[in-house]
Amino acid sequence: MFSVGIVEIPRTQPKVSVISADALVRDNVRVLVGSMGYHCVAASTLKEALALLEAEKPDAVILDPRQVGSPPARMVAAFHRMVPTLRGRAIVLTDTESDQELLRVLDAYSLPQVPRDLLLQEVWPSLDSLVRRNIVHRQITQSARLVQDSFLQPLYAGVRNLQPLSARRLLYESGSLMADLSLEPQENSQLITLVGQVLDSAQPERQLASLSLVLQGQAGPIAVATTNEIGEFHFDFDSEPRVTLEIGVKANHWVSLELPDSNGAIQGTAEESQLLETAADSEARKGLLLKKKKRR
Repeated sequence: MFSVGIVEIPRTQPKVSVISADALVRDNVRVLVGSMGYHCVAASTLKEALALLEAEKPDAVILDPRQVGSPPARMVAAFHRMVPTLRGRAIVLTDTESDQELLRVLDAYSLPQVPRDLLLQEVWPSLDSLVRRNIVHRQITQSARLVQDSFLQPLYAGVRNLQPLSARRLLYESGSLMADLSLEPQENSQLITLVGQVLDSAQPERQLASLSLVLQGQAGPIAVATTNEIGEFHFDFDSEPRVTLEIGVKANHWVSLELPDSNGAIQGTAEESQLLETAADSEARKGLLLKKKKRR
């Protein structure tokens, strides 16, 4: 005779990571999450945490953005960019004197925040909502496709460019979302002006107001803004390579636009202007020669 037994599958223990340069914060979080029945993975720097996160795959993160030599806003934005699997599942510790740039980044990414002096009281319910109740869904970031670039479209012979020579027109697409941008270097400066508008091609009458916008550089966020009532926005920033624009389309859904190298844009516009000036001089010389021939 055979006996049939019931095999119980052990429940996976939720994992929570804490990233903080402060040993006391790491110890307090370790004790707290342990009392909640969670496994804690601790790291003192973001670089150290990236390796642990890849191996441990935690369900949520408690992020202390105070790091030596790194502005808090840049650390939060770097984490958001480098760990897409945990977007929307990070709790950020703040102080009463937290700078406005950090607060703007937290607001743009809709990240929950807990005052550092209320860590033991407020982390518990925040973690419970992230891990057990699964209220906050993982954030999704899609890359937009560049469908039009004015620098890659030569003009027909005899047709004059109606925009300023230095302006570069870009059109991006992600589903029905369209982003119409203009990049223009300011004269005698390394500053770049970026203006644009976010549109919905499926619903042209829809007004995409108050969308969160984060302009990201290699070292972290350059600026944070929101669209106006008709979906328009404006940034002025220093020229640098590998700049991306992130648009918060809706809750937990972002679209990322990789901008052309602004340094190349400045060089390109200068070269284009020089070529056009040379062509204009050549045409002028031809005109003078024709006039001389007619006089003879």
